Amino acid sequence: MNDQPEHIRESGLSAARPYHVMRTVKWGDCDPAGIIYTPRVLDFAMETLEAWYRDVLGIAWLRLNQELHMGAPTVRAEIDFLDAPAPDQEVVTALRVKKLGRASITYELTGRGSDGKDYYRVVLVACFISRPAFKATAIPEPFRSRILAYQRDCGDD
Repeated sequence: MNDQPEHIRESGLSAARPYHVMRTVKWGDCDPAGIIYTPRVLDFAMETLEAWYRDVLGIAWLRLNQELHMGAPTVRAEIDFLDAPAPDQEVVTALRVKKLGRASITYELTGRGSDGKDYYRVVLVACFISRPAFKATAIPEPFRSRILAYQRDCGDD
């Protein structure tokens, strides 16, 4: 059973790299002129990242938090708007790992239409933390190994 909303279709379970999530831009995602709201782009990126954790790293954020007493909060976010997708347009958000530190990880998420046009680029930096102290902690195995393998699969090593 898929608990994602119908307008989100994931294709990340395939061997395709980079990992990506297809999302249809809804009218409610846009202002009256049909231009996507800024926070919705960040939502698209975060939905992709959350699915990537589950499907590639093998752990849902809830389990990471509650069972492992860890988190990976975003400590920096940057959005470049390259063009505006239209309502009812499908946009694929693809995730690449740009940098892997001891406790931090930098992601680049690019939203592309079926016409090949890039609509946005989001850079997110997250830091693995231990809870409840909320102190930076080294990215644990097997996550680090999976991230490195993912980078290789994407040709980003």
